[in-house]
Amino acid sequence: MSQANQKYSSLDLVYSSKNFRLFYKPSDKKGLEISISKKNFKSAVQRNKIKRKIKEIFRTNLFLKNFNGVVVFSVFRPFGELLYSEALKEIGLAVDRFVVFYGNK
Repeated sequence: MSQANQKYSSLDLVYSSKNFRLFYKPSDKKGLEISISKKNFKSAVQRNKIKRKIKEIFRTNLFLKNFNGVVVFSVFRPFGELLYSEALKEIGLAVDRFVVFYGNK
């Protein structure tokens, strides 16, 4: 198993698309972890901009209230090209799917 696959093997995959994957890690604390590969985004400026966009979407829309654990957000290359509104729509869809299938863990 590759090193990347081992890193996420203990997590529950909640949502997967060409832009990102959303994992759930049961925990006593709520939180958001964002994983962005240097392989896909060479510039630290790009990576930080994407992290700020994701954090802002989760903060303003209170998406973390639906999770009683840690959300691990793994970003792929096409996500960097999404507009804020497109990213908001797709992240909202992912969170809605989680709530429907898994309930409020």
